[in-house]
Amino acid sequence: MNKKRGEYGYIAARKKKTLLGTIIIALIGVAIFLVGLFLNKMSNRNLFTIIAVLAVLPAAKQLVAFIVLFPFKTTQKERYQKAKDMIGEEMKLYSDLVITSPEKIMHLDLAAVGNGQVICLLGQGKQELNYVRKYLTEGVHNWGRNYKVKVVDSEKTFLGELSKVQPVEVNRDEEDKVNSYLLSLIV
Repeated sequence: MNKKRGEYGYIAARKKKTLLGTIIIALIGVAIFLVGLFLNKMSNRNLFTIIAVLAVLPAAKQLVAFIVLFPFKTTQKERYQKAKDMIGEEMKLYSDLVITSPEKIMHLDLAAVGNGQVICLLGQGKQELNYVRKYLTEGVHNWGRNYKVKVVDSEKTFLGELSKVQPVEVNRDEEDKVNSYLLSLIV
């Protein structure tokens, strides 16, 4: 099952995909190396060795993605569904957001975007709420100047913020850019 970024269950699907990709690419690299050995009288000085070594690069990229995602889990289905029921049609709900900055890896269980707001629920684990809030606010304001960004660390506060959202007129182009920006951050 292929999940898109921001979809419920993305983390679990992405972990499986990256681990499987790492194993397959590594096996192909080993096979290419062994073929080169047998074709060149057990000498590793051949074109096949170079190709096999180059196969390590995409395998390493897949492995890094797996390692980054490994400590994180998809939020509970009930939490997701409760938030989904609250937001209606005016907002988009994203789940399974593992995002990286130059300094940190951050995990958001849920993020609701729309009506000039980005409301996020911080994932489990030790994370600096103020850092996440500042990072997302600065990024979102590059694409949507009038957007309010709220990052909270409790489900109750998150649902409370969702219940306060009032429909407002927004620039659809700006909203699309904010949504694209958030999706681009996901590992």
